[in-house]
Amino acid sequence: MKMSIQLKPAWLPGRRASNVVLMLALGMACLNGNAAPMAGIPGYISRATLQQTRITGKVTDASGKAMEGVTVTVISTAASTATAKDGTYAVMAGKGDVLRFTHTGYQARDIEVKEDRVIDVILEADLTDMEDVVVVAYGKQKKATLTGAIASITTKEIKQSPAANLAVALVGRLPGLTAIQRSGEPGRDLTQMAIRGLGTINSQSPIILVDGVERDLTYIDPNEVESVTILKDASSTAIFGVRGANGVILVTTKRGVSEKPEISFTAEAGSQDFQRFPSLVSSYEYALIRNQMQRNDGLGDAFSPEIVEHYKNGDDPLRFPNTDWKGILLKNNSLQQRYNLNVSGAGQRVKYFVNAGYLNQGGMFNVEKGLPYDPSFRLNRYNFRSNVDIQLNKTLKAMLNLGGYLEKQNMPAGIYDNLDFLSSTSPALHILAQLIVDQNATVPGPVTPDGAVSTWQGGFYPPFGSLNRSGYVQQTRNNIMATFGLEQDLNKFLKGLSAKVWMSFDSRSINNMMASRQYLKLVQVVEPTASGGDTVYYRNMGDSKNTPLQLSGSRFFSTLSNLQGYLNYSNTFGDHTVTGLLLYQQQQNIIDAQLPYNLRGISSRITYGYKSRYFAEFNMGYNGSEQFKKGRRFGFFPAYSAAWVASNEAFMKDVSFINSLKFRASYGKVGNDRIGSRRFLYLDDIQVKPGGYSGSLGQGQQVITSLLKNDALQWEVAQKVNIGMDLRVLNALDITFDYFREKRDNILRNRGTVPVLNGLPSSVLPPVNIGVVENKGFELELTYRKPIGKDLTIMTKLNGAYARNEQVFADEPLLDETYAYRYRQTGYRIGQNFGYIVDRYFRDAEDIANAPEQRIPGHAPKPGDFKYKDLNGDGIIDEKDIAPIGYSTVPEVQYGAAVNVIYKNIDLSILFQGVTNVSNYYGSYGIFAIGNNFRSRHLESWTEERAANGEKISYPRLTTQTNPNENPNSFFINDGSYIRLKNVEVGYTLNNNWIRRVGARSIRFYANGLNLFTWDKLPVKDFDPEMTSIMTYPITRLINFGVNFIF
Repeated sequence: MKMSIQLKPAWLPGRRASNVVLMLALGMACLNGNAAPMAGIPGYISRATLQQTRITGKVTDASGKAMEGVTVTVISTAASTATAKDGTYAVMAGKGDVLRFTHTGYQARDIEVKEDRVIDVILEADLTDMEDVVVVAYGKQKKATLTGAIASITTKEIKQSPAANLAVALVGRLPGLTAIQRSGEPGRDLTQMAIRGLGTINSQSPIILVDGVERDLTYIDPNEVESVTILKDASSTAIFGVRGANGVILVTTKRGVSEKPEISFTAEAGSQDFQRFPSLVSSYEYALIRNQMQRNDGLGDAFSPEIVEHYKNGDDPLRFPNTDWKGILLKNNSLQQRYNLNVSGAGQRVKYFVNAGYLNQGGMFNVEKGLPYDPSFRLNRYNFRSNVDIQLNKTLKAMLNLGGYLEKQNMPAGIYDNLDFLSSTSPALHILAQLIVDQNATVPGPVTPDGAVSTWQGGFYPPFGSLNRSGYVQQTRNNIMATFGLEQDLNKFLKGLSAKVWMSFDSRSINNMMASRQYLKLVQVVEPTASGGDTVYYRNMGDSKNTPLQLSGSRFFSTLSNLQGYLNYSNTFGDHTVTGLLLYQQQQNIIDAQLPYNLRGISSRITYGYKSRYFAEFNMGYNGSEQFKKGRRFGFFPAYSAAWVASNEAFMKDVSFINSLKFRASYGKVGNDRIGSRRFLYLDDIQVKPGGYSGSLGQGQQVITSLLKNDALQWEVAQKVNIGMDLRVLNALDITFDYFREKRDNILRNRGTVPVLNGLPSSVLPPVNIGVVENKGFELELTYRKPIGKDLTIMTKLNGAYARNEQVFADEPLLDETYAYRYRQTGYRIGQNFGYIVDRYFRDAEDIANAPEQRIPGHAPKPGDFKYKDLNGDGIIDEKDIAPIGYSTVPEVQYGAAVNVIYKNIDLSILFQGVTNVSNYYGSYGIFAIGNNFRSRHLESWTEERAANGEKISYPRLTTQTNPNENPNSFFINDGSYIRLKNVEVGYTLNNNWIRRVGARSIRFYANGLNLFTWDKLPVKDFDPEMTSIMTYPITRLINFGVNFIF
């Protein structure tokens, strides 16, 4: 028997409903369908299913053309094949098995095998396939009709990363998205994001919408996410009006789609370690460095040759210890584990997706055992989401989204800057700062024999005590997100018309609880006796003592309410297709007892298409913000765009290797109202302060104006142009190219050219909308996907972006002609590094005498100090010789390369990610030789002997005094470019009869890794190139193992 099936649009109800259990947190009732009692049970497999036979057929498109490369998957066994050039296929399946037919740009649907052994399928264009349809602002659009600049990825790519933060999982995958991770601290591995570089000195963060509502990306469970889309040009963001200038990130969570209930359970566990860590010196090396510092300053040695020899030999650990602070205070690795359970399905009237997740992320600090409290770094996060769609009747649909998280972060009370507490440590016991050792042990310890914390003279914050004995801090964050919507089909009034109303309410709270205490700190004293031995005793550091835990706390609470009302229209008139959107939206954000933040506006989108060749689109936002004075709060932001699908022209039909070719262009204006942390700048800032005596009236109060108002305050305005091309070649290679240019004016900044004679201090003058920045660049994305035979599929995706900005007007005074560079901002990138240019090291006193006069703050130069270049040629080294060095602190170029290979049941994915044209100033603790902060590079500092012998010199002359070498200069401003092996994942899917007998559709085992290797140009490898401070919690590497069950 032969059966022919034509696939319908996915939004039509199925012919057979199934029993569906709605697992909703707020007590939704069960809804029953008409299926047989066992058919709706997840994982139920009849005995007949185990009887497999050969199923064959042919797949064609709506015009009858054979389709090559259609993936045909047997759901219960995960076995799959691809159709041949003539559209035919063959798979082994049994009665009751479900075949899934999928192809890019076409609709996919599950088909149950019955008595038929030949199943022919006609695939139609799919308006819900995420490969063919992309999420846009407040809706979806078919990819072929897009006129704007948009990039997106799906859940499959997102879940290849084991990152705890969704933002980290996006790095390197979306052209135009710059994401910089500055820390690896559990729960605080926040990522700074920007779209298409920087266009302002104010807030550069894009708007983040989760299911249409502005929400935080950090706490979203990646297992909940269906897709992430970034909107980049004016055409795609004008609908956001006054807030769209920095781009938009749209996160769409999963919803029920399959007619059969599906249960998915995932368990993961992995080991974290620091990818890089500051190199610490030994006691012997510490003594050498300290002695060299004092010799350079003409002082005597801090350590005698005999003491240095003891440190070198390690023959007297009591008096001359070599404390391994890294081993005492840090672990080699820590555990990260994540568990996730979700249920999805669809009945005749109801579609549902329910997800619950748990994440545990341990810290790398090694805490003391047996304490009555836990001071360790750790994170526990619980996520929940329930998305339900209900067809109430033929024309009315309801939607209910519930989501939230509960997060608890724990940390020591005595550590605020993570690794900064290591800056005060020394591995050595010396005459000025004696560390404590356990005299009953053969190696130094961090506590005395009586259990008190050991410290040194002047050591009020010993690292062991800061970590363990100071108490603990616990921060609890929770967020409840609820959205309810109704959509009414209005076809009976006007074909293609529908209306939707959407209401959301979010509540968020942060509770901080600190349990802190003081603790006993003792200093070890070693005194020689007359007999030649030693007497060891301990004395108190000041009046320190152990105290009970003292509790204190703080609380933060906010709510966000959002109301949206839509009118949607879509219709086709012969060769003409018209769609429209009219949206009203208002939003209120209340933070603690502050005045509410209010937004309100109307947005619209109109699209027109002719014969699938020519497309035009108009977007606009008319909205406002109470950031501005009444009468100046609302603005109109229009955008225009068009596209030409050249491949649909008659003259292109014979160009067989080009499957699709489209050209796009857009222009528009968008705004940015996030122009500073201070609100209501259109009002005078009046402050009442204690006053002084006024004649005989005595002491009163002063009423002062601390900041004058700016009546003309306005939002930033960005004029954006985008020209793009989309090309598909040989049905395998997709190429997307975009060129963009932006001019942003009305940037709020302080004036720099107001004369002192105006009579007012500059601190009282308000910022004004005078700044201008231009930003331009291009983006390229190449995607190659091709099945090779029946068993092998390869997909490669390369993306890259370049964005350079220039501050056209910054209202800064032009420095006089004696300056080598007369501007510090105008004409330069935002975040441009400046400093002195290092020529070489001073060789000797004669070299210094013959050099330009040094007027840099600090001591007079000595041999081994930096010799800076006299850029203006006036014979003096001072601020007039400061020059731009390198690039900005935000990379101009970012790129990614992803490779995915599937061979039978084995899958492999690899992601490389990198940036270039970026520079960072690496200074202060961990870099400079200050305090006890010595690193291995300081062993190769300049000395007369090393210079004479031609030995490698990695650092200037060391000194105990103020160091002129530590001014920002080209030695400490380094190239921050890098290439990183960001992700690797390998998996194996079981597809034998055993898993079917236990009720599973598939079982997949996998291993993946995050931040595995990094190649960069930094002179030392003590820290990650993304980090700007060596004392921040280092970025971690993660090796992870997991298993996924689908029932």
